[in-house]
Amino acid sequence: MLPHLILTGLVGYVAAASLQTRATQDSTCPCGYLDSNGNVWRESSVSDFTAGTPTSVLQQAFAVETWGVQGTYQYRQNSADNVYNLNGALGMRTQGWSGSGPVYTSEVQSHRDDILYGTFRITAEIPTTPGVCFGFFTFYSNTQEADIEFLSADTNAAHTVHYTNQPGQTAGATETVTLGPNLQTSFNEHRIDWLPDVVNYYLNGGQTGSISIQVPDTPSFVLANVWSNGDPGWTQGPPTADAVATIQNIKLYFNSTSLSESDFNSACATAGRPASCQI
Repeated sequence: MLPHLILTGLVGYVAAASLQTRATQDSTCPCGYLDSNGNVWRESSVSDFTAGTPTSVLQQAFAVETWGVQGTYQYRQNSADNVYNLNGALGMRTQGWSGSGPVYTSEVQSHRDDILYGTFRITAEIPTTPGVCFGFFTFYSNTQEADIEFLSADTNAAHTVHYTNQPGQTAGATETVTLGPNLQTSFNEHRIDWLPDVVNYYLNGGQTGSISIQVPDTPSFVLANVWSNGDPGWTQGPPTADAVATIQNIKLYFNSTSLSESDFNSACATAGRPASCQI
């Protein structure tokens, strides 16, 4: 079977791990990126935190968030201090809460806000301290969002993950899946494949979920976070000790609304139409 392109009308430039500018196409993969399902994605943003200073690598593709919000329970404050270099990888944490004042959390958001469909992968060791949510997700708004979420209070021999096309209150928009064994003690690749008619979810290359309700259709960011607001029905906590995720890489392969399909095809033709890079 021939690979098939995921078309979005207008699609974008190739953003490579070598920090090329927004309008520069990656000459090593001018004909895109071929995934295991036969989809060809025209762009990439690969952040390997084990290959350099993690926070410097992060800044090439992601912004560290510093906003705060008062919820029903505790004030949540994202802090740049909670995104840091950790044992040759990227650390993200929620700080242990003293019992008063804000809960200091962490979040990173892609510089790209024009991503429309793709395959998004994060290799991480998720938090072990109860009382936080570790999330990896696409986001434009509360009704245009596809999530992978782990609750550290769910720790057991067969860990639970929550997959959602928001809002989660809609019937069929959420899947709660038992993965196992306990994923908090090893690095694993968690993956979202956002397609026009379905969002598929994966663990280490094997499909673990699929949701065709409320599939986002708006250009979006990609984010990761470790957070708590003390909600007893969700994050629980806040944690009394630091709750830390350790991230080895974030790999984004996608289409966007930044460059026309014809320009992508022209660049591929100019390069001699080499095979798409396999991912």
